[in-house]
Formats: sequence, C-alpha cells, structure tokens
Amino acid sequence: MEKNKDFLSGKKTKEQILGEFLNNFEGAMGNKDGIVTKDEFFDYYTDLSTSITNDDLFVAMVESAWNLAEDESAPEFQKRLGQLEATVRLKLQSMSKGKDETYLRKLFNDFDKSKSDTITLDEFDAMVHKLGVATERKYLTALFSKMDTKKIGVAAFIDFAGFVAGSPKKM
Repeated sequence: MEKNKDFLSGKKTKEQILGEFLNNFEGAMGNKDGIVTKDEFFDYYTDLSTSITNDDLFVAMVESAWNLAEDESAPEFQKRLGQLEATVRLKLQSMSKGKDETYLRKLFNDFDKSKSDTITLDEFDAMVHKLGVATERKYLTALFSKMDTKKIGVAAFIDFAGFVAGSPKKM
C-alpha cells in the first residue's frame, strides 16, 4: 500500500485503499464485511477469467498479481530460472572483477540500502534491474530464494558471495 499513488499523494489513507481492494472481492452481492472468503475470492477470479480469452495470459496475470508461480517445478520454469541465474551471476562477476571479495563487498554494500548488512528481495530486484536484466517477479523471487539460505527473507554477504561464486561460500 505504501507504493500506491493515491496514498503517496495523500488522497487516500491505507484503510481506504484496503477497503477498496477488499470490495473488489465482495462483488455486487457480497456482504461487505471486509473479509474475503474462499468463495468470494474464487467468484472474483471466475468472473474475471471470462473476460480474458487466453488461459496463459490469465495465469500470467494471476501469477504476477499475487507473486506466484503456477508450478515452479515445471521444466519451462526451471529452464528460465537457470538462464536468469547464469546471466545474473555472470554480470555480477563482471562487475566485481571476477570473484574478488573486496569488489563483491563494495557491490553488496551499494545495494544494501538499509545498511543492515543483508539484502532484501527488493534490494536484489534493484540490483538485477541495474544489471539490465528484465525478468518477472516470480523468477526473481525464486532466484533470490537461492541466496536466502536461511529462508528468513534476507541474504547476508556470505550468501551473496556464494551465489556469485556459483556455490555456497565458506568464509
């Protein structure tokens, strides 16, 4: 919500934006209780799907909206993820003069905007964007999870260095 243009401009509060979002799922016949039930969610997307004639486009839209992947184990997904990983790794190695730890640390610190000595998914997104690599969020999230070895939502420098090196980093 913090990135919503109406919130940023002060036109709407977080509560107003959330209310409008929830009302989308309540529908014309909804009870307007501010709670989205499984049936309301299903009905919303059933109605929406009738206006999108291409199933692949509909799946891509839902995946993008909810940051999901239909099947991350699918060969096509894994192939694209592997290509993305190789591209990002090569670009990072190039920027860090191979795998030199001093350059890696500087690169890591440049993207650690919060100065927490960790990189978040959003900071990693900014890094990948700066590398000139365009990708969908679902692939970026899957790639980041390879660095987030502790599965806590952040990657420490050791994890980042291991990713760039192509293997777990031991320091």
